[in-house]
Amino acid sequence: MEINSPPYPKQNCSPRNLFQNLSELHDWVSGQHDWANHEAARLNAPESPYIPPLVFKPRGSDPMSRFHQLSVPDMFSSWRAMRAIREQYDEIVRNYEDEADWNSDVCIFHQIGIVKAATLLLSVAFLDHEKREAKGMDLIKKVNKDIVKALHQVLGQLKDRTEDEDDNIFGDLFNNEDD
Repeated sequence: MEINSPPYPKQNCSPRNLFQNLSELHDWVSGQHDWANHEAARLNAPESPYIPPLVFKPRGSDPMSRFHQLSVPDMFSSWRAMRAIREQYDEIVRNYEDEADWNSDVCIFHQIGIVKAATLLLSVAFLDHEKREAKGMDLIKKVNKDIVKALHQVLGQLKDRTEDEDDNIFGDLFNNEDD
């Protein structure tokens, strides 16, 4: 069993270190992206692809110069999100450290969630404040819509479910039969 963890920015992280950590996160997501989409499709994810396309890394003669122009709160939110992603990943490793557990559908579901969170972070991490704010509002609207849709689906399933039926809702949450 090989565990490849996402990077973890340290407490004393400078803007240069944060940029390097985000670049490492980009490389980590690149290595996980196809696997995560394949597994999400196997688990009947509601979207295809479930993990959105990965944004390109900043390029040019000095890609860090544009990143250094970001505001401190924007850099801090990226730093905090990266730490949260790594902490959640470490929790998955602790909870599913046996190889049989690591390859279970539940563990894979959690791993896919980490890859998706990292992809979403990377989609905004290098944007200036206005673009980040606009993209954040679009993301909030989409998440709210998805939450309402999932709640309707779960409530409908709970309404139809009897006590004799299987209590495994995991597969049903990804399987949207209404579409």
